[in-house]
Amino acid sequence: MTRIARAIRRPVAWWTVAALILGTFVGLSALGRGAPAVAFQQAGHWVYNATVGAVFRVDGGGKSVDAEVRGVQTEAGSQVVQGSTNGYVVRADGVIVFGKSDLTVKSTVRIGIPEEPIGIETQGGPYLVYRQHGQIVRLGDQQQTVTVGSVVSSAIATADGALWVRNAEQFCQLAPGSTTLACQLPSQAGDAGALLSVGGKPAFANLSKRTLTPLTGETAGRAVPMDVTGSLPTTSVVAQSDVNGRIPILAGQRLLLVDAAGAKRADSINLPPGRYDAVAATGAAVAVLDTDKRVVRTFAPDGKPLHTHELSKKKGDHKGGPRVTAGQDGRIYIDDETGEVVTVVDGDGTVSEVDVDGGNKPVSPSATQKPTPSPSTPTPSSTPTSTPPSTPPSHKPILPPIHVTVGPEKPRSTEKVEPRATERKPGKTETTRPTTPPPTSKPTSKPTSKPTSKPTSPPPAAPGAPGSVSAKPGDGKATVSWGAARANGAAITGYKVSFRTAPGTFVVGLPASGSVTVAGGTRSHSFGQLLNGGGYIFTVSATNRVGTGPAVDTKVTSISGTAEPPSAPTKVSAATKADGSVTVSWTSPSSSDYTMSGYTVLGSDGSKTKAQVYQTSISLKPALGKGVSYRVTATNTAGTSPRSAATRTVYPYSPAAAPKVTATPGRGSVSLIWTAPNLNGGQLVHYVVSATGQQDRTVTTTSTRYTGLTALQLTFTVKAITRERNNSSSPTATGAAGSTTAAPASAAPALPPAGTPAARVRRTSRRRKDA
Repeated sequence: MTRIARAIRRPVAWWTVAALILGTFVGLSALGRGAPAVAFQQAGHWVYNATVGAVFRVDGGGKSVDAEVRGVQTEAGSQVVQGSTNGYVVRADGVIVFGKSDLTVKSTVRIGIPEEPIGIETQGGPYLVYRQHGQIVRLGDQQQTVTVGSVVSSAIATADGALWVRNAEQFCQLAPGSTTLACQLPSQAGDAGALLSVGGKPAFANLSKRTLTPLTGETAGRAVPMDVTGSLPTTSVVAQSDVNGRIPILAGQRLLLVDAAGAKRADSINLPPGRYDAVAATGAAVAVLDTDKRVVRTFAPDGKPLHTHELSKKKGDHKGGPRVTAGQDGRIYIDDETGEVVTVVDGDGTVSEVDVDGGNKPVSPSATQKPTPSPSTPTPSSTPTSTPPSTPPSHKPILPPIHVTVGPEKPRSTEKVEPRATERKPGKTETTRPTTPPPTSKPTSKPTSKPTSKPTSPPPAAPGAPGSVSAKPGDGKATVSWGAARANGAAITGYKVSFRTAPGTFVVGLPASGSVTVAGGTRSHSFGQLLNGGGYIFTVSATNRVGTGPAVDTKVTSISGTAEPPSAPTKVSAATKADGSVTVSWTSPSSSDYTMSGYTVLGSDGSKTKAQVYQTSISLKPALGKGVSYRVTATNTAGTSPRSAATRTVYPYSPAAAPKVTATPGRGSVSLIWTAPNLNGGQLVHYVVSATGQQDRTVTTTSTRYTGLTALQLTFTVKAITRERNNSSSPTATGAAGSTTAAPASAAPALPPAGTPAARVRRTSRRRKDA
C-alpha cells in the first residue's frame, strides 16, 4: 500500500464539507467536495517546502503563493494543518506552531507518538488521528488527547464540525469542543469499508456487503444497496464525500460512480492502465490519481472525461508520493514530494500547477528580459534563455540565478554590455565592435546609464528568520547559537534571545523566563540560573530598522545536572463501562518533558499496568463485582514519582446472564416466574418483561402475571437491567434474554352437543362448576 493509498483512505485536511487527511487523511489527508455554508472557514492551502525550509500558503483561486513562513526545518513531506489562528507543521516528534497573521514560528510542541498521523481540519480542530495507537490529539491553545481504545480504521469530519472514527467494534463521534467520544453505533469488525460524508452527513460504505449505511441518531439508518456490476474488491478506495449524490469508488482499473440513494445502477468507467491510488470529489467533478505515471484525470459526475494532466516530475528524497488534500474553497490540492509544486484541481475539473519554489514570488518582466540578452555572449547561457519558453511545465523556475552586475567586475561588465549593444544595433555594429578598442569606453558609458534602472529595487523589509537555532545545555546553564538571518535590504541591528520554561517544568527561586538583546554580529548567548533537570525553550529573532522578523524556537532542552523524578500525576479518576472495563485517566505532571518515559497504573487488587508517555488514560479489565481503586506514577530518567491520590472505588460490571423463565397457564392468563440471573458484578435496577402483543413491563420482583389473554400461543422474554454498584449515575447494561412460550387456558368449556346422556351432562356441569 503506497502512502497516497493510505492518504486517500484517511481524512487529513477536510474542509470541503467541513473537514481529511487522508488528512491527511492523508498520503495522510482527506478529500472532500464543495464547502457548504458552515461557520468554520479556512483560507488557502498550506504546504511545507523542504528545499527552502519554509511554509507557503497557496491561493487556489489566484493560482499563486500569497504568504510564507521562513525558518522551518523538518522532514521532507511533512504535512501542514491549520486552525483558526495558527498553523501546524507535523513532524516525527511533534508539531511546529506558526501564527497565520504574523507569519512567525511560535513554538515546537512534542506529541511523542511514534506514528505519522492523519491531519483533519474542522471546527474545533485541527485534529491529529494516530490510527495504530488509537489516539486523537486536538491542537490549539490547549492541546488535548482523546483515547479511542483500539486501532482506528477510518476517520472523517462532517459539516457540523464533528469528528467521526471507526474502530474495531464501533463508530464513534467527537463533537466540537468535547473531550469524550460518543460510541453508540456498533460496527462489524469483519466488514471492509470506509467512512464518508454524503450530503454533509456521516455514512459508512460497506465494501463487504455492498451497502451504504447512514450514521444518524442513536441507531444506524437503513442500509442502501450499492448497485454495482462486476467485482467490488474490499481493497477499493472510497472518496471522502459524494458529488451530486454519486459516490466515487476506485475499484482497481475502474472508476465507479455509485448512486447514494440506490435508485439506479452505478456507472463504471474503465481507466487506462496504471496504478490508481487516490480518488476525490470536488465541486462538480471527480479526480483520480495514477501514481505510477503521475497523471491526474478528472471526470464529470456522469462519468464523462474532463481533463488529463501530468504532474510535475520534481521528485525529492521523500518516498511517500504526492499528498492529496481538499480545501474549504472546493478545490483539491496535490503536493509533490518536496512541496515545490502544488497541483490545483478546480470544481469544474480543470487542473493547473502553482510553483512553490520560494524564489522572490512575483518576478518582474524587466527581470526576465535582463538575463536573456546578457548571457548571449557565453554560448551556454543562450540555451537556458530559449529553453524555458519551450518546456511544457509552467512551474519551472522563472529566473535562473544569473544577475547583471555593473561596476564590481570590469571584465564581466564589458562582456555583458556587448550583447546589449549587439541587440540594439545588429549587423555592422557586431563586426566593428570586436575590432575597435572601445571596450574601455563601453564599461564607462554603460555604468552611467545602468544606475538609472537600479533604484527600482524593492524597499527594505523586516529581516528573515535566524537559521540553525540550537541550545547546548550545561550545569544550570545553556548556550544558544544561531545562524545569520537574511537582512532584506536593511542591516540587522540586533538579535533578541529569550528563554521560557517548557510545559511541566516549575521553578521556585529561579526565573521562569527572560530575554536579552545582543548586537547584530553576535551568533550566540549563554543563560545561567536555570534548573538542572528542567525543560526550557529558547527563542531567537532578528531586528533591523524596519522591524522584527519571525522568531524561531528550539526544541525543549533539558538542562544538564542532576535531574529530579517527576511529581505525581494529578486529577486521577476511574470510570466503569457497561462492558466490564474500567477507564483510568490522569493529567501528566510534565506533558512536554523529553525526559518522561511512561506511567504505571497501580490497582488496589495488586495489578500493575504500564502506559506509554503519550497516554493520559488507559482501559483495564479487572475482576467483575470486586471493588478496586487506582493510583498512577510517572517515570523519567531520574526515577519514579510518588503515587498519586487514589481514585474512588469502582465495581466493574458487565451485562447480566439470561434468567430461567417458567410460565404457568391459567384461565385467560399466564403467570411468569424466573430465577435471579448472574448479574456479573452489577447491581439490579429492574427487569424488563416482554410478551407477544403486549407492552413491555418494568418489574423489580421475579414474577408477574398477564390476564385477559386470548391468543393461542405467546412468547415471553425477561432481561435484567443492571448498573455499577453504589453508583446511580453509571450507565446501565441490558442483560441477555431468557424466554419461554405458553398458551392461556380457555375461559370456559364449550356446551355439550345435543343428545348427550344426562349423566355425562352432569359430569360436564360439575366440571364447569369445579372449574
